[in-house]
Amino acid sequence: MTATTRPNQRERILDVALALMSEHGASKMSMRQLARDCDLNVAAIYHYFESKDALLAAVVDERRYGSRLADVPDIDPSQPPEHRLRELFGYTWQGALEEAPIWRLLLGEGLRNEPTVMPVGRQLLDVLHPGLTAWIGAAIPEIAQPDAAANVVLGAMFTGFITHIFDPDRATADLESELADALVLVLLESRAH
Repeated sequence: MTATTRPNQRERILDVALALMSEHGASKMSMRQLARDCDLNVAAIYHYFESKDALLAAVVDERRYGSRLADVPDIDPSQPPEHRLRELFGYTWQGALEEAPIWRLLLGEGLRNEPTVMPVGRQLLDVLHPGLTAWIGAAIPEIAQPDAAANVVLGAMFTGFITHIFDPDRATADLESELADALVLVLLESRAH
């Protein structure tokens, strides 16, 4: 194996690990099963990841949420605040749907209070909330408390994702629209009354 093949092998291990963990749960996935599904021996897995906890952390870290959230979405400031909020939520919602396997893993394991996922989930929240706060502050300055609004947007995203899990046949665009309507009502229209 050459040094040039290692990054691709590491990425493949992470992709297979995410698929296995999101399907079966992190605690039920074994390093042997992962090695078998990657057509590697277990020692090769441990070459890249010292433990299952390190593997799980790498699976989440590989998504690069911090750097993705550093880039504020390009939202036209001349649009009404309602439109900008809908667009910001749509960007957030679509991002969550693109990362469905990681969210299934974190939510499922978190609800079971699995110790391997708890610190990783907390770290992710520590990245998401400030990132959304910055996005809201930049895109919708009419919202006086972007920190509180970020909590509401995160809540809507989690509500939508849970709804999507339990009602997978429901159109995600309809769900996005319904949640965006609720956010506009709570964050913008309620301040006018």
